[in-house]
Amino acid sequence: MIVDPKLSWFRMLFTFRGTSVTHTAFRIGFMTLSAFIVTYLEIHFDVDDKYTLTSTPFTLIGLALGIFLGFRNNAAYERYWEGRTLLGRLVNSSRSWARQIPMYFTATSPDEQAEMDEIKRQLVVYVMAYVHTVKNALRDDDPFPELETFLAPDEIEPLRGQRNVPAAMLHQLGIKLTSVWKRGWLTDYHYQTLDATVTSFTDIQGGCERVKNTPIPYAYSVLIHRTVAFYCFFLPFGIVKDVQWLTPLVVLLISHAFFGLDEIGDEIEEPFGKDEQDLPVAAIAKTIEINLRQQLGEQNVEELPKPIDNVLM
Repeated sequence: MIVDPKLSWFRMLFTFRGTSVTHTAFRIGFMTLSAFIVTYLEIHFDVDDKYTLTSTPFTLIGLALGIFLGFRNNAAYERYWEGRTLLGRLVNSSRSWARQIPMYFTATSPDEQAEMDEIKRQLVVYVMAYVHTVKNALRDDDPFPELETFLAPDEIEPLRGQRNVPAAMLHQLGIKLTSVWKRGWLTDYHYQTLDATVTSFTDIQGGCERVKNTPIPYAYSVLIHRTVAFYCFFLPFGIVKDVQWLTPLVVLLISHAFFGLDEIGDEIEEPFGKDEQDLPVAAIAKTIEINLRQQLGEQNVEELPKPIDNVLM
């Protein structure tokens, strides 16, 4: 995610990094060159009127196309914002888990205190590992190298071969929680409260998977791409009679706007990827880990993630 570099209004006019221009420059250049050729032929060879059009159909099509692009970008941004909302809930549920664990556990005898304290720590660390595994699942990365930094080999082994490692981890977390409850370290009420937190993890993960695995309908995206391309290509034929040598400039500006809106929709409809415009899933996972380590009382923890060149991944 690009963090606002606080550029002035004037400098924003000339910045290209992080904008759609870096992806649409070729398309814009091609349409502008085509417009220049059409303009040159019209002015120097006085092309017959049957090869040119009036601006009326382009006005109507442009209006409809703007509405369609707005609808698609709204749909893409809704997916982006839902993804950010779900990640925010993941932060909150993780912090709640780390707060609830030390508050709710009660040893049945003094001899069990040391063992119980270690299990409490393990349960919090397990959620740290789970959060990083969710991050890796959303970005299609191998989760096991990171898991090895959090969990013991005997905890990792049951997860190998699982099609959905985060879901398998929640299943194991539920088993651990039930085992603790059966030992009498949790009351029925506190057990139900912690189980509700585990359920919230399941809901959050399912929501993230829904966003990741359900793209905007392919046919709709293709229709928008084609319509924008055809509109910008044929636009010079409709305006060259009226604006003459300004035709390439007009096509440049309109192509920049339409191709830019189209590209923005493409970039934000997959919010969990690794592009500059995507959500900072790795930074959020690392933030959760740091927060939970501090809640465990650990000292000398890492600094919170900071943007590198105004980009937070």
